[in-house]
Amino acid sequence: MRSGLLLLSLLFFCARLAADLCPAEFRMPYNSSWAPYVEVHDESVTGTDIELIRSLLTQVGAELKLVPLPESRALNQLAQGQVDIIFAASYTKERAEYAWFSKAYRTEINQLIVHKQLLQTYPQINNKAGFFALAARRLAGAYNPKGYYGEEFEQLKQLPQVIQRSLAIFDAQQRLELVLSQRADYSIVDSQWLQQHQAQQRELPALAVLPFVLYQADIHLMFSKKTITAACVKKLNALLKPLKPLKAQNPQEH
Repeated sequence: MRSGLLLLSLLFFCARLAADLCPAEFRMPYNSSWAPYVEVHDESVTGTDIELIRSLLTQVGAELKLVPLPESRALNQLAQGQVDIIFAASYTKERAEYAWFSKAYRTEINQLIVHKQLLQTYPQINNKAGFFALAARRLAGAYNPKGYYGEEFEQLKQLPQVIQRSLAIFDAQQRLELVLSQRADYSIVDSQWLQQHQAQQRELPALAVLPFVLYQADIHLMFSKKTITAACVKKLNALLKPLKPLKAQNPQEH
């Protein structure tokens, strides 16, 4: 009888331990719509990434608490443990110092968008090597300063002359408008965001997407090492079901 009670107690302890791997609430920052991944309508926040995370946390008995927060502060607050999770993240060694990464749940494809007049003046930018050569000499880009677009672009944006010309803009729509008004020569766009943008009757006949992929990367969830345990991340990884890979527009390498 005593051995049976001991076994039941042990099973109860193990079940309780498994339930306690993850906190009851995950704080996640967001700032604005970025369809189809996050869509903000008044007090409603939805989107493919948001619903994936909500479903994932429900499976471990946790809730998602959305925290309005400028993107410029999100990574710092994750590092300090003031938020618990960030979505749509590319892996870098620097980020891995303060965050756990989930397994990849989708693929992101980044392309370059320019005004057609620029393309007529500099047709060589239709070639990836030609774009980088010209961008280093004279082009002014508008891109998310917290985004990671591959090592080749990281090296480009560290050049002093490129730093002077660059426009650090977090909002994708604002970056697009800068190119449309020719206050910026190019911007980096997520291919799925652009397709969604065009599907909503927002045709942009004055703009052109360059016919190569700037950077393609696996996309992860990031968890603060200060508030989320490795065991919790392991449990979430076992439950995480990736979204279908994204497809780029005319993804031809030159």
